[in-house]
Amino acid sequence: MGGEETLLRVEDLTVALETREGTIEPVKEVSFSVERGEAVGLVGESGSGKTLTGLSLLGLFPPGAKPPEGRILFEGSDLLSLSPSRLREIRGQKISMVFQEPQSALNPVLTVFTQMEEIYKSHTSLPSSDVRERILGRLREAGLPDPLTVSRSYPHQLSGGMRQRVMIAMALALDPLLVIADEPTTALDPTVALQILALLSRIRKSSGQSLLFISHDLSHVRRVSDRVLLMYAGRIVEEANSAIFFSAGPRHPYGRALLASRPEGATLTRKDGPLSAIGGQVPPLWDLPPGCAFAPRCERADDLCRFTRPSWQTKGEGRVFCHHPVDTPMGAPVHAA
Repeated sequence: MGGEETLLRVEDLTVALETREGTIEPVKEVSFSVERGEAVGLVGESGSGKTLTGLSLLGLFPPGAKPPEGRILFEGSDLLSLSPSRLREIRGQKISMVFQEPQSALNPVLTVFTQMEEIYKSHTSLPSSDVRERILGRLREAGLPDPLTVSRSYPHQLSGGMRQRVMIAMALALDPLLVIADEPTTALDPTVALQILALLSRIRKSSGQSLLFISHDLSHVRRVSDRVLLMYAGRIVEEANSAIFFSAGPRHPYGRALLASRPEGATLTRKDGPLSAIGGQVPPLWDLPPGCAFAPRCERADDLCRFTRPSWQTKGEGRVFCHHPVDTPMGAPVHAA
């Protein structure tokens, strides 16, 4: 995808890290786009590179990271080539992030009001009275019924769900064009998690903001995303319309296996019996196979998969990084290639 409505376009982003095992690339040749007003879900197992991809959009790289390769075009400007001061202006004002652990992301010794006030002081010249009204308004929009009390509270005085709503209020403080939500429902009970997902969807649709929703939970991605990016071992291996991805099924065998391993996904492939499981482990990034990284765990893999890196195959609006993509609907018999 990409065109006049493209807000963000990532082109061949590679992030390399120096480790004791040698140089690894937890983000490898990643390319995708986010349109204005669109919600894109980035999904994969833990360690697949999802969070680092999101942090890279903000110029936040871990210790030991080499200068990244590729381009991150936001409103036409390459974020990787901007000065630190210009990047700080964009961070928070035009691109913001909802972190997965609000207890760690929030400062424990400052009230919510003080932390939100700093955002406005850093990026605007609003008078104090306006700042106060905006803070209370943002907290109210985030679903906090008593914003004044919340604003005077310290993070430890709030529940997990309330802290996550505060994080959302902070991320939306300056009406950014793009919100990156990194596992925003981690450690929340199912009821609260669904409330947070509904809140993100409601705010996005009412404001027209774009959303990059990072998660390992396919059911959550299904609820909030227009398009799905499937990630494995540092690479995006499939891109598809969300409705097609969850109805007809993913074309990449890894996506099929993920769907079948869910309790609700199991009913798509079998009537009863134990849940499906993906055999083996994600290969370490310092010892990836020469061909497809998923080949050691894939029932469809042959020697071509094991020794030759796949190339992108496009079908309709979707694409898949696989030698033998699956084109049968979920629930239909699938035969090895």
